[in-house]
Amino acid sequence: MADIKIIGYYLGRLILGIGYAMLIPLILSLFNREWAPAIDFVIAVSLSLIIGYFLQIFCYTRREIGWVHGVLVVPIAWLVAMTLGAVPLYLSGHFASFLDAAFDTMSGFATTGLALVQDMDHLSYGHNLWRHLTMFIGGQGIVVITITLMTSGAAGIYGMYVGEAREEKILPNLRHTARFIWLVSFIYLGVGTVTLSLVGWQIGMPPWRALFHGVTVF
Repeated sequence: MADIKIIGYYLGRLILGIGYAMLIPLILSLFNREWAPAIDFVIAVSLSLIIGYFLQIFCYTRREIGWVHGVLVVPIAWLVAMTLGAVPLYLSGHFASFLDAAFDTMSGFATTGLALVQDMDHLSYGHNLWRHLTMFIGGQGIVVITITLMTSGAAGIYGMYVGEAREEKILPNLRHTARFIWLVSFIYLGVGTVTLSLVGWQIGMPPWRALFHGVTVF
């Protein structure tokens, strides 16, 4: 039971990270007065935060995560991220089934680039931004999010890191390495997105489409 609580606790952290990430397209939807898409993200964010905080509270333990726990968290984390990330896409009505939305989401997190979205030209800005953000998040690694939020458990951190097919250690501490990866990624995302968005806008792209292309490249 104690082992299950450890796994549940750190899965809760990952779920909270996904939930907070979906606040970005939610804000964009509200800004553009896309009320139906905004409701989709309110549902998805609420579901993620409820599950995440539930696991954080009821699976709380003072035991540090071990190597085995870390390896087990990785595959479960990918499935959970795919399922919750697919909720707003499925509610958009642009996917034939939840399985199609889940496939599209996993494709984003895995940076594969395959899509099953229907009538993309009429997909809302919020939903489109979320599809692009999954590519960015996946490019850094789902598990890197969790490691960034961790404060203890060196063995477990290593197990999670290796479990996601990573071996590079930019800094001696894996937690610091994960945070450094995100720092560099955000710098590249910010500079690259602004630059390419301006280029796209200059050649005649609509502002939001230029922004999406800029985000996708990075």
